[in-house]
Amino acid sequence: MDRIRIYDIIYALVARDGREAALFGDSAPAAREAFSRSLVGNSFPELWLESPLAGDPWLDLHALVSYGDVAEGDAVFSGQGGVYADALAWFASQPRGAVRQLALSYDSHAGDVDNPAVQLLVGGSDVSVPLGFLEAVGRSDAKQAYRAFVESMPESWYACYVGTFPGRHAADGQRWLRVECIVGDIMQQAYADDVAVLRDHLSCVGVTWLDDDELREMQELARSPFPLELQFNVDARGKAQPVVSASVRFNSNDWMDLQRRMLVGRLISKVQDWGMADERWEQFSGTVFAKRLTQGDEACLISCIPAFLKIRWREGEPPCAKAYLVATAN
Repeated sequence: MDRIRIYDIIYALVARDGREAALFGDSAPAAREAFSRSLVGNSFPELWLESPLAGDPWLDLHALVSYGDVAEGDAVFSGQGGVYADALAWFASQPRGAVRQLALSYDSHAGDVDNPAVQLLVGGSDVSVPLGFLEAVGRSDAKQAYRAFVESMPESWYACYVGTFPGRHAADGQRWLRVECIVGDIMQQAYADDVAVLRDHLSCVGVTWLDDDELREMQELARSPFPLELQFNVDARGKAQPVVSASVRFNSNDWMDLQRRMLVGRLISKVQDWGMADERWEQFSGTVFAKRLTQGDEACLISCIPAFLKIRWREGEPPCAKAYLVATAN
C-alpha cells in the first residue's frame, strides 16, 4: 500500500474530533513532508508524534527505521542525503543485534525538514557501537565525551540511545550529544523510596542544579508504575549540560485496561497540578486505535498509543511537559 496514504490515514485518525487544533496546531504540512523524506526501502517507519502539554500546540515528527527493514548496501532515505545517508549506510552494515533503530527527528513545528537530528537506538551494551555511529555521522570529536559520560553513569543505568543535532548548538557555540538512559526497575524503586539516591546519581553525570521541588517532581515519575528513562545533553567534557529530562513509558494495556488508565490519568493530573499541563492531555485517550486497512489484495494493521510522558527541567527556566504518540503500520 502507498505509504503516504497510510500516513495520511494515521494522522487523520489521530487528529480528528478537534484534536489537531488542540494538540498539533498548524504543523501538519511540515510533518507530512518530513515523513516523505524519511522512507527507506518498502518499510513503514515507526512514528513518534511529539506535542506539548501546555502553551501553543505544535507537532514534531520522529521517524524510526528498524534494523530488520534494511540490508547492507541498499538502504537509502527517500529525501535525506549527506550525513543522514552515511548514518543509514553504517546502520545497515552492523551485525544483527548490535543496533535496533535509527531515528530522524524533525523540528517540524518550526518548518525545518532539512536538518533533523539523527539518533541511534542500540541493541546492547558494547560501547564501540555508539562510538562507531559517532564516527559515521562526522562526530569523531564527541567519542571521548560519550565514553566519559557512560563511564560516569551509575552502573545500573543503560545508555539506550545517542543522538546528534546538526542544526543545534549550545549557547557557547559548542556541539553536544543527547544520551538517554534506562534506569532499571531496581534503581527506579530506589529513587521512589529516597530522593537522596536520585540526587546522588544525577550528580555523577553533572546534574547538580536541580532544587528540592524539581527533584521531588522527578521522584514522582519514579514512583509511578511506568518505566523511567533519563535524558541528557552531554558537552565536550562528557558532562550533562544544565538541562535534564525524565520520561515514563506507557504500553497499550495502560490505555485499554480501566485501572491502568486511571493510573495514567492520576500521574498526568499531578503534572497538571504542577502547572506543566492543561486539559488537553484528556484528548490523548482518543488517539488510541488499532485498525486493519485493506486495498485490493494488500492489507496492513495500523495502530497508535500515547507512549511517553516527558518532563524537561532547564536551569533558570520553568519546566515543561510533552507527550509522544507512537504509531505503526505493519
